[in-house]
Amino acid sequence: MEFLVALIGVFTVWSQAGGQYHLDLMPWHWKLGLSCGMAFAVVRATAGAIRWEKAWNAATWRWLAALLALMLLAGTVTYYYHLHEPADEDPDVELQNILHV
Repeated sequence: MEFLVALIGVFTVWSQAGGQYHLDLMPWHWKLGLSCGMAFAVVRATAGAIRWEKAWNAATWRWLAALLALMLLAGTVTYYYHLHEPADEDPDVELQNILHV
């Protein structure tokens, strides 16, 4: 159950921070892998916090570090698609192509 809630949270934050347009440009395998990885890291960090007597233990920190690494990778992929988004057509060039000038 926590995985599904974390998955919704990941997609909500990712679309707000990176922009839905850039997320739409991205292939599905990037979104699937990174979002499932981030949701899994959240679940494992929670399990690590609950399992031991102290909430902030090595397992929790390790999974939070993995989550941070996946977030940085998601940001890098999103930035790549921001830099390589399709260019808008210039209306003057389009008009010249129509008129064959």
